[in-house]
Amino acid sequence: MQFKQDINDKRNSIRLDFKVPVELYCAETDSMLTGELVNLSVHGMLVEVDGDVPGLTVGSRIDCKARIIFPGKGSSLMIDNLETSIARVDENKLGLQFSEPLEWFLLFNVYQGKQLHNDQ
Repeated sequence: MQFKQDINDKRNSIRLDFKVPVELYCAETDSMLTGELVNLSVHGMLVEVDGDVPGLTVGSRIDCKARIIFPGKGSSLMIDNLETSIARVDENKLGLQFSEPLEWFLLFNVYQGKQLHNDQ
């Protein structure tokens, strides 16, 4: 796990680099997107999506529901119905802002530790 924070960054919270699957459903564009989490903070996340992002342009403020999936060997854990809005679109990456602070943020530290322990 790496902290991703530039000295000139104006964000109020740290970001963690993290790689797990993400699913997004945007009702306004009736689109379901899948991808991989790039990094996240308590206030938002950056997701690299698979393929095109139909109907989404730079400056889109479209609301989406997100699901973050923690795959395990015998089961998976999901953070579901995470209310987000699209704050940024960069080619195949979406910057998403959470409507409420992510109360499950600490799980990412626990899960990352579990991954590191299992890799040894």
